[in-house]
Amino acid sequence: MNPRRANSRGRVILQPAGGPEAADHYAKTIRSPIRLSSILRFLDDRDADQLAARYPTGWTRVWGVTPGVSGVNRGKWLQFAEGDQVLFCGQGKVLASACLRYRLRNRELALHLWGADKEGATWEYTYFVGELRDQNISYGQLAAVLGYAPDFVVLGVNILDDDKSAALLDKFDLADD
Repeated sequence: MNPRRANSRGRVILQPAGGPEAADHYAKTIRSPIRLSSILRFLDDRDADQLAARYPTGWTRVWGVTPGVSGVNRGKWLQFAEGDQVLFCGQGKVLASACLRYRLRNRELALHLWGADKEGATWEYTYFVGELRDQNISYGQLAAVLGYAPDFVVLGVNILDDDKSAALLDKFDLADD
């Protein structure tokens, strides 16, 4: 796990979750938490211990991204850190937010949870989040705060820089869990 950055509030991750496949994954492993015990066989002892410490109730929420073309998503995922705020986006708005608690690369876990896409890739760059907070922030509102064009749409996973993250955290109720 990356150490906490100088910005103690973390960064903001824009995570699309609105397409048909993503919406299914969102319903299955974010909207509905999963039992840690149901995935233990896919984890090494270190990861199992770390997750047990972060999720003492035995329930967790998990998301993943594919490597992406030329590893673009992998590069973004490598920047994710504990404490980052994840904004799950779809249908023209931020649906919910959650605080990132842990990340790990695990192809077998991803295949178990979500299968593979039509190209055979899976969402092996996984991350685990805390409590889900419902949101209703339009893409237009995001664009205004971020200085983007009014027709801005969240199309791919993206981690915002410290300044853009701070602007969103200051404007909207994205408190840590």
